[in-house]
Amino acid sequence: MQQNKIFSTQLKEYSGEKVKLLGWLSKVRNIGKIAFLILRDGKGFIQVVIENKEQIKEIENLQPGSVIEVVGEVRKTDKTELGVEIIDPQIKIIKKIIEPSPIEINKPEINANIDKILEFRPIALRNEKIRAVFKIQALILEAYRKFLIENGFTEFIGPAIISASTEGGAELFKVDYFGYEANLAQSSQLYKQIMVGVFERVFGSIKCFRAEKSNTRRHVTEATQLEFEIGFINGLEDILEWEEKVIRAIYKHVMNNANDEIEKFFPNFAILSEEPILRIKLKDVLELYFQKTGIDERSEKDLSPNAEKFISSYAKKETGSDFVFVTHFPRSKCAFYAKPSSKNPEVCEYADLICNGTEVSSGGQRISDYEELKVSLKSKGLNVDNFEDYLSIFKYGMPEHGGFGLGLERFTMQLLGLDNIREAVLFPSDTKRIASVSFKRKVFGEDEIVNEIKRILDSNGIDYKFDEHDEVVTSEEASKVRGTRIEQGVKAIILRGKKTGKNVMVALPANRKIDLKLIKNFLGENFEMEKPENIESKYGLKIGGIPPFGNLLGMEILLDKNILNEEVIDFNCGKRTCSIEMKSQDLFNILDAHVGEWSKDE
Repeated sequence: MQQNKIFSTQLKEYSGEKVKLLGWLSKVRNIGKIAFLILRDGKGFIQVVIENKEQIKEIENLQPGSVIEVVGEVRKTDKTELGVEIIDPQIKIIKKIIEPSPIEINKPEINANIDKILEFRPIALRNEKIRAVFKIQALILEAYRKFLIENGFTEFIGPAIISASTEGGAELFKVDYFGYEANLAQSSQLYKQIMVGVFERVFGSIKCFRAEKSNTRRHVTEATQLEFEIGFINGLEDILEWEEKVIRAIYKHVMNNANDEIEKFFPNFAILSEEPILRIKLKDVLELYFQKTGIDERSEKDLSPNAEKFISSYAKKETGSDFVFVTHFPRSKCAFYAKPSSKNPEVCEYADLICNGTEVSSGGQRISDYEELKVSLKSKGLNVDNFEDYLSIFKYGMPEHGGFGLGLERFTMQLLGLDNIREAVLFPSDTKRIASVSFKRKVFGEDEIVNEIKRILDSNGIDYKFDEHDEVVTSEEASKVRGTRIEQGVKAIILRGKKTGKNVMVALPANRKIDLKLIKNFLGENFEMEKPENIESKYGLKIGGIPPFGNLLGMEILLDKNILNEEVIDFNCGKRTCSIEMKSQDLFNILDAHVGEWSKDE
């Protein structure tokens, strides 16, 4: 009778017995008369002890990834994480690999930058830490589905191709649909509301697409939204209570089933205490942020990345949790379907969930009145005729309802304390790649980047002055030729990570110097100046002409808050022979950047 294969996680049940394992060679340690083969299967890693000289000779030149079969006895040991190992093995090589892997995956972490890891994504996924990320993501999905089904929710699948935008302002991917124009869905918002009229309580895990040209650590163009919607509610607090229940169910399930991985790989795993998740209104967050930091964002409609980090830290001190709800955003910021507050119609019954310093979900109460929805659509500049099917549900009976959308990948990133959302997406798509496959980076010519910056400023209605002048290289030369004080100048410097090799941009006043210690503390590695020849070959730019628009070049931007000391600023905008003059606050508003103090006096 043929012996059945078992998984590594089952080995403890077979102590003293002979078993069959199938998997991939992870590594071999040959210490002379004995060798240790580490086999990886779909559940984990197994140590195989080999004492037969012929077997050692047969496997010692195999490359990781070779597919092998092992039949041997299970023996207890305190020298492996499993507490068992395989002895007296019979080894059969099924697929022999002799070519070295293009990326080293057999260490706990891959010592490479995110671009290289994604370049070889199918192989990198076999790394132990990266496997752990997606094991936990699967647990998140499992817990989400299990909890809601147990509480009377019905799962639905929304469309990926739609005829009209659900949110109006966000950029859309256009699709040629048999000669008609269609869009890839930004969310299933309208469809989950429709389904409330059918099942009352619904949920789904839906792909969504955003054509935003963002190159930040927390944006991708294709993501998965965990959608939730429920009818017959009394208000926003009902939604927040349900969301907290969902988060706690997920958190418990992950902790119960992946505690070993969390302890081994994720030291910054988010904490959720038994205290209720703090609820705090946006205006109160911004006031508190101003009082504690001196940074005045009280007129803003949303939280900046730094304000998100601040309120998350504040919540940690108050409740012991890395989670906080921020509520009641301005109506001008919210989507057309968001319910205005009866106490203050200038804000909506709307909330974001912040986890570990970054927003991971949005939601709230919806407008349920037919006429009110039509007015709201028009106020957002949307054509009511495009929403005829959606509006019909309100015309023919909808209860008070609401819900939220939890970004699966961003939630995974923040829960685990990862540096980049791409680490939490199996095959990420962004402005540089589709399903992790890179397309050739667009190297802007000098004239192209000048025109692109002008286009961005024009499309956002920003006032600026464009000047052409003699060629300059240094900040002092630029200040002189412009006839401005050096303090008004903004210089953009490209740095290179000594460990990862990744490039980041620091934008700071021309009269100040980069503080590399502050940058190391923030980004977690040492940085040095990128070589001019590398900047020219990678980005098509020369030193002296680099603009503070690192997002266009695929880089994170660290924007020094000292720039705001000057109301009007100047910077070279892609060439050494032209500059832009604009308000400093406008630059901060238009860039998706990490704002902080990244400089010191010269």
